[in-house]
Amino acid sequence: MGPPLGQLQREQYDVAVIGAGAVGCATARELAGRGYRTILVDRGDIGAGTSSRSSRMLYSGLGYLAVRYPLWQMLFRPGDMLRRLLYTRAVMQCRAELVREMPQHLTRHRFHYPFRKGDRYPPWLVDLGFRLVEALGGWKVPLSYRRISPQEAAAESALAAGLGGPLRGVGMFEEYMYAWPERICVDTALDAERRGATIRNYTEVTEIERISDGWHITLVERAPKAEGQARIRSRLVVNAAGPWIDRVSGGGTTGRKHVIGIKGVNVMIRLPDAYKGQGLEAFSSKGEPFYVFPWGEHHFIGPTETVVTGNPDDIHVENSEIDYILGEANRLFPDLGLTRGDVRHCWCGVRPTSTIDGRTPSLPVRIAETPEMPGLIAVTGSTIMLHRHAARKAAKTVEKWLGKRNAPPRGMIAGPDRCPEGQGIGQMAAREHVVRLVDLVRRRLPDGLNPELGRDRAEELSRIAAASLGWSEERRQEELRHFESDTARVYRQL
Repeated sequence: MGPPLGQLQREQYDVAVIGAGAVGCATARELAGRGYRTILVDRGDIGAGTSSRSSRMLYSGLGYLAVRYPLWQMLFRPGDMLRRLLYTRAVMQCRAELVREMPQHLTRHRFHYPFRKGDRYPPWLVDLGFRLVEALGGWKVPLSYRRISPQEAAAESALAAGLGGPLRGVGMFEEYMYAWPERICVDTALDAERRGATIRNYTEVTEIERISDGWHITLVERAPKAEGQARIRSRLVVNAAGPWIDRVSGGGTTGRKHVIGIKGVNVMIRLPDAYKGQGLEAFSSKGEPFYVFPWGEHHFIGPTETVVTGNPDDIHVENSEIDYILGEANRLFPDLGLTRGDVRHCWCGVRPTSTIDGRTPSLPVRIAETPEMPGLIAVTGSTIMLHRHAARKAAKTVEKWLGKRNAPPRGMIAGPDRCPEGQGIGQMAAREHVVRLVDLVRRRLPDGLNPELGRDRAEELSRIAAASLGWSEERRQEELRHFESDTARVYRQL
C-alpha cells in the first residue's frame, strides 16, 4: 500500500505525476527507471478514468491516414500527411512493442473490412493504406491483410456472410484486442513502484503553487473512512490527467487549453454465435471509423466521435447515440435487425485529443510546456497503445530540465509487465493499492468486464477483501452499495 499521507508532509521529489491512467503510470515507471525520485497520484483509483473506457483494440492505425477533406487535396497538404504518417509509424512501433512485451494482456482476432459500392475510399487506396501501415511498422507484427471476393469471404467467415450488399470485396486482416486494459495500468504502476516510485491513489491535488525551485503541491486524502492532507515539494510536475488536464488545480491557470475532449460511446450486444471472436472495421455513414469488436461471447460496437466541452465526470450515454450505433450496425448487417432490446449495456469515455489553438484537434502526442509556468508539463493526445511512447517523450523533457540521472543498476529494475501469478486474491488486495471493492473487481481482476459487470462475484470478492483489508461488516456492506452505484454510473443498462 502507499505510505500514509501524513508521512509525505514536506517530502521532496524530482517529479510529481498527476493522473494514474495508462500515460501517467507509464511516465512514473519511465522516470523512476531513469533514477528520478517520483510520486504518482490520482484522485481515484489506478486506471479508473479514460483508460478504463477505451475501445480495447490495439488499433493498427488505418483510420489515422483517413482525411476529412477531399482526397485530391492530399497532394496539396504535405504537412498534414507527413504528421499522419509519423503518427501512424509511432502507433505501429508501439503495437509491435506491446505484442512483444505484454502478450498476456492481448488476444488476437480476425477482422474484416467491407468494400461497398459508393465507398469514399476505393479498394486500391485501402489496399495501399494497409500495406503502408504495415511498412511503417517495419513489418514486425504483420496485419496479414488480403482482399478477397464476397463469395470467398462468405465461405470463410459467417460474419462476412452476414454483411449486407452490394459488396465489391472483403478485406481480411489480423488485429489484437486488450484482454484487460485496466490491468495494464495496474501492472505498470506496480512496476513503477518496484523501480522506486511512490504511488498514492485516492489522493487529490487541490493546489499547485510555484516556488523558487519548483512547486508546492497540496494533496488531500479521498479514500473512504480516511482524512488528512500533506504538502509536498517537487521540482517538476507532469500533468497526465487525460481529459481532466485543464481542470487540474494550477494546470490551466493561464487559460490555455491543452486538450479537446472527444466522446466515444460503445454498446455491448450478443451477435450470432457464429460471429464469435471475429471483428470488423468500417467507416460509418458520417465517414468516421466504426468497429464491431469481439469480446468473449459478445461483441461491442461503436464508437461515436463527438466533441464535448463539459466536465468528463458528467458525460453519459444518450439515447440518440445508442440509436446511431444500432443504425450503423444494421446498415452493415441488415438481417440482424438490432434494437435497443438487444443492448446488454453501454458506456462512454472522453479521449483527450491534443490541441494547439484550443479549437482544432491535433493528431500527435504532445508534451506541452507553458512559458508562464516553467516546470509544469502536460502530456496530451495519447492512447493506451502509445502510453510508453508518451512516457518516453515526457522523460526526455524531464531530462532537459533536470539532466540525466544515474539509473539503478539493470538488475534492480523489474522486467516486462507481468500479471500476478500464484498470488491469492486476498494478497492481491493487500499489496496492490486496493482501497474499494470496485478497485478489486474491475481493475485488479477481470470480473468487472464480464457481461454481468462483476455483479455475479461482488459478494464473494467483498468477503475476501474484508478479511484481507480488515473491513467491518458495515464497511463491507457499504462497499457493496458503492460498487453497485459505481457500476450504474459507468455502465448504462437499458
